[in-house]
Amino acid sequence: MPALKTPTSGRANLIGIGAPRTATSSLARMLGATRDVFVPEEKEINGFGIDDDVTEARYDTHFAEAAVDHRYLADISPVYLSSAQVAERIRSYNPQAKIIATLREPVSRVISQYRHMKGKIDASLGPELSLDINSYIRNGLIGFASHRAQDNSWYSASMNIEHSFYGRHLRRYYQSFPRNQILVLIYEDLIRPHPVREKGAWEQQLQQFLGVRVSQKYWDNRAEGFETEIAGDVAGDLKKLFATEVSMASDLTGRDLVGLWGY
Repeated sequence: MPALKTPTSGRANLIGIGAPRTATSSLARMLGATRDVFVPEEKEINGFGIDDDVTEARYDTHFAEAAVDHRYLADISPVYLSSAQVAERIRSYNPQAKIIATLREPVSRVISQYRHMKGKIDASLGPELSLDINSYIRNGLIGFASHRAQDNSWYSASMNIEHSFYGRHLRRYYQSFPRNQILVLIYEDLIRPHPVREKGAWEQQLQQFLGVRVSQKYWDNRAEGFETEIAGDVAGDLKKLFATEVSMASDLTGRDLVGLWGY
């Protein structure tokens, strides 16, 4: 996508970058329920990360139905976090855009994405999805160890694992945008119990970051009740792989994710 030469109205200025399976759909519902944020019906536009032929004009058509009093035009596409070029593409498009990243304990995120894709994706698109969870993850780890390229990367185990490399992915955004334009939300804050009269953590953080009233009641834990167990040695290998990334993400965000997630 070429750089934006002159600022105009009708341009996205709030970008949700993922990671996948970190309640990005709930985030979209929370924001879309306000009077201040326009979220297109097609929440995941993927304009910066998948189709290189998307022009700015074509991308902006997704926001054509926004009202003049919408303060934010939002694109919430989980593919953005792990795509190496997207941070700079967004900055070129709108350097004033606000960025929202959502993170989840890395191993549970990998498991959740496997479970989600296995239930919804034709295995012919991602042959590894026909494997059980332990074989699937081991296959992905072998791919990393051998630096093997993945032809069908979005559905591959190694790409799934790649989405949880939070440190290196966040670093690109902190290098491209001022810190005050970035909000990092933690999935575990959303699902933790809290008193009825106490505002949820996401609700408070979003209201402070955006300056608009946001309600957490639109959160929907669609994965509740569907657990997938993995072998202890497989989980241990993943945690070793992610440990440095979690430490880096802790440093970048100022949040003790190492302690929160047990790394």
